[in-house]
Amino acid sequence: MEVKFVIDENYLIYHTLCSMGSDSFSNEKYKKDIIKFQTLAWKISQNNYNLLIGRMTPDQLDDKYIKKQVSQLPSFLKELKISSEFKNILQQTENYLKSCQKQWNKNIGKTSKYIHAITGLVLDKKFTIYISHPSLKNGRYIGKNKIIWGHNEDWKNYTTIYLWHEILHSYFDYSDISHVLIELITDEELRAFLNKEIYPPFIGHSHLQEIKNKILPKWKKYLNSDKKDIKDFYIFLSLKLPHQYE
Repeated sequence: MEVKFVIDENYLIYHTLCSMGSDSFSNEKYKKDIIKFQTLAWKISQNNYNLLIGRMTPDQLDDKYIKKQVSQLPSFLKELKISSEFKNILQQTENYLKSCQKQWNKNIGKTSKYIHAITGLVLDKKFTIYISHPSLKNGRYIGKNKIIWGHNEDWKNYTTIYLWHEILHSYFDYSDISHVLIELITDEELRAFLNKEIYPPFIGHSHLQEIKNKILPKWKKYLNSDKKDIKDFYIFLSLKLPHQYE
């Protein structure tokens, strides 16, 4: 498997401008710099700011208005990119990319072997990780083996574990059962393996906790089985077929 870490400056601008409000921050280390950049963008053009992040009012949803603003977006982005405020954001993100890459490369050997061992999945895909600012929350598999990622390192090996989480979304559908399995594999089992921890208590999405608790005994039986096939286990959980994990 190959993983490439990149920064797309247009996306970095977009995500940073979109991330408003306290819930958007993963930590406050660079909060002042982010707000300074957002304030600059607002001063340059409120219309282009709103258009870029999709915050349009009914009276602005006019073909002529939108066409005019869209034609101005390249110059808006260009002006932002040459600003000292953006250069600070970019430098902080570049430093974060290096730390993500370093942690990933350090862990990839043992984590890929472990994930393969407990899932049976063939891990031979190529992924592109679009890195955003570390003080802002971000993390999602966007299809076509592409992931957007940015977050404070809340605990040891945080980036490694959650990048594997997003990678595994490319192997599953988007049902709750799939998401629970991904969390059990990465948020729980891989975290326990790397950080020498135990679970429960669980981490991850609160709305999935009930399902996790319900299937935990079956999950433990699966982990103790001789041959592990996560797709087979998924079918068992989804269709409730008779199986050794009962």
